[in-house]
Amino acid sequence: MRPTPHVLPVILALGAPAAWGEGEIAANRNPIAKGEKVTLRWHFTGDKVTVSGGRFGKGTVVTGKTSLEDTPSRTTRYTFNVWYRGRAAGSPAEAAPALLHARYHIDIEVYDPRSAGMAEYRSPSGWLIRTLRQWRADPVPMPDPANNALVFFQKEEDSVERVAVAVVPVREASASALMDRVQQDMPSRYDGIQIHSRKDVTHEGVPAVLTVFSGGDNTHPGTRTTSLVLAFVREGRGYVISARTQASQFAARRPLLEKLVRSFTLTPARSTVSAR
Repeated sequence: MRPTPHVLPVILALGAPAAWGEGEIAANRNPIAKGEKVTLRWHFTGDKVTVSGGRFGKGTVVTGKTSLEDTPSRTTRYTFNVWYRGRAAGSPAEAAPALLHARYHIDIEVYDPRSAGMAEYRSPSGWLIRTLRQWRADPVPMPDPANNALVFFQKEEDSVERVAVAVVPVREASASALMDRVQQDMPSRYDGIQIHSRKDVTHEGVPAVLTVFSGGDNTHPGTRTTSLVLAFVREGRGYVISARTQASQFAARRPLLEKLVRSFTLTPARSTVSAR
């Protein structure tokens, strides 16, 4: 059995609109699987706002709205054109407001899970994630399983390449505070830690943080790994979803690993687990 002193060190084997960090438009999830719905939210307004792309064609008026939904069948760019009153840059202070124009866009990546060799794992605790079809699920027994979970998805026990999901009760009110806690726990499992990136994103419609770090896993001497870690907080629970692989392979494997991590979805709780 693996030692399980507490969830966050083990998992590392693996708001406010301003915190969303994805520019002027945020998606609840990106990328998405074919057939899934995406929700876009924005925080700009104007005399006239239009959106094009997907079911909105060459342009649909959305003035006064702040969100929309679509089910794109392929990777799609949504473009927002905004006309608003204001003073152009460099104009004198006494100049009358003029009708100005701004344009924003977001690209939503759509992929086919079946062709990518993915399968679903559905937890009775109310969440779902896609993993590779040949991987197995290794749940770790936890106290108070209704509020705590730790599941590894891997080809064999303690694989270098794997995905992990941890669910824990949290006092942290933000994804940023949860990620701070995750980073503080990294030295318990890794040596020579290097944080490559940390950015604010959205996931499941709430602020999230996505971090990439590398280090030497002390259970695999001589092996340096790179991990992608997503953290967010919702209704008093912290969710930490991570994927790791050998550092030398991370650049090539990242697109797939990120799809797996970002496939994590909250679902209605069920009494049984459905996996593959």
